[in-house]
Amino acid sequence: MGHSHSHDDVVETEPRPRMRMILTVVVSAIAALTIVGMLLLWPDTEKIPQQTGPYQGEGVSLVSATVTDVAPFDCGGEQQVPNDALQGIVGQCADVHADLADGGTAEFMLDPTAYASANMTAGDHVRLVKLDGEAGAPASFEFYDFERGSQLLWVTLAFVAIVVLIGRWRGFRALCGVVIAVGILVVFVLPAILSGGQPVVVAVVGSTAIMLVVLYLAHGLSIRTTAALFGAMFGIAFTALAGVFTTGWSHLTGVGSEDDWMLLSTAPGLDMRSVVSATMVIAGLGVLNDITITQVSAVWEMRGLNPQSSARRIFRSAMRIGRDHVASSIYTLVFAYAGSMMAVMLLLYTYPQNLLDVLTTEQISQEIVRTLVGAAGLVLAMPVTTWFAIALAPPQEMSERRRARQRTLD
Repeated sequence: MGHSHSHDDVVETEPRPRMRMILTVVVSAIAALTIVGMLLLWPDTEKIPQQTGPYQGEGVSLVSATVTDVAPFDCGGEQQVPNDALQGIVGQCADVHADLADGGTAEFMLDPTAYASANMTAGDHVRLVKLDGEAGAPASFEFYDFERGSQLLWVTLAFVAIVVLIGRWRGFRALCGVVIAVGILVVFVLPAILSGGQPVVVAVVGSTAIMLVVLYLAHGLSIRTTAALFGAMFGIAFTALAGVFTTGWSHLTGVGSEDDWMLLSTAPGLDMRSVVSATMVIAGLGVLNDITITQVSAVWEMRGLNPQSSARRIFRSAMRIGRDHVASSIYTLVFAYAGSMMAVMLLLYTYPQNLLDVLTTEQISQEIVRTLVGAAGLVLAMPVTTWFAIALAPPQEMSERRRARQRTLD
């Protein structure tokens, strides 16, 4: 592999052409197999099931509007709440007037479930469901959601600015890698699964493609990055195999929520159990990237700072660093899943069940198994990556020559 030269990197000054040639062949083979796998699994758009949306019927459409007036009122009386499902709910409703994007006006009512949480005010941009009236009757409107495009754009721009300001050119390259990774998920992984591809196989191929792109794009073409790639591939392979085994062994069906049932009804031939295993592979990619790069960088730094150290000593030192990193990464995974499942856990906590019954439900069990399998893959990838880094790091004599030259220059 080539070498990245920057002031932020500790790089080799010796070319090691033989090692570079061997690794170039190996990585090229991995990339070629990944491309072949993507071509073989490439989704057939005609086989992707299409679900008819609830607002795509005749006479029903979504329109944009700007709120001009909000008039709250107490809708505790049952006769004031038009939705039968909300009868008996006491709270604040609101009559809302809005200007439509096409120049017209709209009036609609917010019930307590929408108004109390939305806190709508004049000037808000919203999306409305427009129901055309029959026989010339005026159209009616219902609240659908807020328009958040501009807010999301500003949050994204602020994030990009922070990353580029702090990470500079490497931060920019990392952002490009994120865009490409999301593109692989949207263009290949998701449609390939929906069109009939085996979810775990698709996830492994897609994850390998993502790692090839994000690692070399963010960290450059180097032997060091290649060592991280090998460790990441081990983590992907282990997580996939362990995910398949644990999903079947723990009798997870993959259908634990309303969204799962909707997906299954839309794509009846989808193997939902394999989808759970596939999510385990995808979910840990970010942290896996972090751990592998950190371990390799630690080995390279220690080799450069102390060329006389033996491989065993460097391995032990790097493992101590890795254990600290693994511990914090496990917390990251656990609390990320806990945060994403907070609403579900709060709901389940209100049920008259003991804690064990709640934890063993399908929906919670999926998250527990996904977290534990992903964490196990990260933990095992750490020593494997460290071993690859030790094997591929500059030899002692090369590091000593580099250090001697540096002292001469100084």
